[in-house]
Amino acid sequence: MVKRILLFCMALFVTTSCDKDKDQLCVAPAFNKNIIGTWTGNFESNPKIKQDVSFSNTGVFEDTGGLLFGNQNESALAWISKGDSLKITGKFKNKGTKVYSFLSLTNTCDSIVLDVEGIDKIFLKRK
Repeated sequence: MVKRILLFCMALFVTTSCDKDKDQLCVAPAFNKNIIGTWTGNFESNPKIKQDVSFSNTGVFEDTGGLLFGNQNESALAWISKGDSLKITGKFKNKGTKVYSFLSLTNTCDSIVLDVEGIDKIFLKRK
């Protein structure tokens, strides 16, 4: 009887000790690494309109819905990050060039919040 109880306790211990990974919190990498990938974003002032944006590790930025750069661009957009700031550069169809800068307010594994010149916020959720 004691052997059965001991075997039961050992089996219980082995099966429950394998759940450690579920309890570990994700630690977000540095902003310039974490932002790489595809995100769904929306403005705080207009949360119902959600659009996808992508940041490649080669510095190319895709904003098909115009969330961060608008819809009047003609060339591939470029992004660069330094510290917690993000800069997106592109050309408009009228040949003008613009650089938009955003400060990262939060940087977690699955979400980033960007400041829009203190006027609004952009919420990004990883897809």
